[in-house]
Amino acid sequence: MGILQSVIRSITDKEDVGRPQSPLFPQANHSISSSRSGRYYLYTGENFDQYTPRTNNSVASSHQWQNGTRPLSGGKEEQKERVKERMMFNSIVVSAPPPQERWIKHYSSGHRILLVGEGDFSFSNCLAATFGSASNMIATSLDSRGFLARNYQKALSNIMELTMRKCKVVHEVDATAMANHDCLGGMKFDRIIFNFPYAGFFKTLSRDDQLRLHRTLLSLFLKNAKEMLRGNGQIHITHKTNGFHKEWYVESIASSHKLRLIEAVQFCKDDYPGYNTKYGFGGDNNFDCNPAKTYKFELALFSY
Repeated sequence: MGILQSVIRSITDKEDVGRPQSPLFPQANHSISSSRSGRYYLYTGENFDQYTPRTNNSVASSHQWQNGTRPLSGGKEEQKERVKERMMFNSIVVSAPPPQERWIKHYSSGHRILLVGEGDFSFSNCLAATFGSASNMIATSLDSRGFLARNYQKALSNIMELTMRKCKVVHEVDATAMANHDCLGGMKFDRIIFNFPYAGFFKTLSRDDQLRLHRTLLSLFLKNAKEMLRGNGQIHITHKTNGFHKEWYVESIASSHKLRLIEAVQFCKDDYPGYNTKYGFGGDNNFDCNPAKTYKFELALFSY
């Protein structure tokens, strides 16, 4: 009889009674026999010489089972071999390959990810759906949950899906002061993402004043994100590259914070199924995000 067959037989023998249940594999538990003749030896530790003799009427107590003891029949040498066989069998059953890493564009399920300035949380939800489990993610919004419920049709359903996938969702997070936030302070991330940052709509202000506000938002965000970045982490800003937006000078602002541009790649919304580019500040319509680029920054290795 082969090793696995003998082990399976010792586990599933119909004469066995008093079987304690395993929470992981209820059909593959060790058993206690009360009908066979001979002496029993109770294995009580990792050392194969740690056996305690038992009579054929002995039954291990629940305390002994909870402490990992195993009732075994037969001679001492035979029991050593059977223990080895059982350990081999358990290692085959219990061991499992590590979860497969999943990617969507620049983002991996292996990254610790912070998302900043989410609108209806559709971008976060897209990443989470790809990863399967989003326990590696924290998704934040400037708005309160109540504001989102009133102004974005799909916000709450997206948040519910994120929560089901174990993503941490935090509201009322100011990107310009997030390094000191109660829930985020002291945390470090592999990827910090801010899609289409926008300080607001200021129609009564001059063009220069509006640009100043937008640049200030970018600068303070980068200052905070830099403090929350792991040594080899990256800050990603996706930003429109035409007209008014070209004058934000994203690369220059990042450089002033000792951040180095890794690359700027064309952004395509279709790469993120289900992502909706909301106007923000309560606007549930989608804006045209083309043309746009994703700027990737990392900590500079030297001062300029």
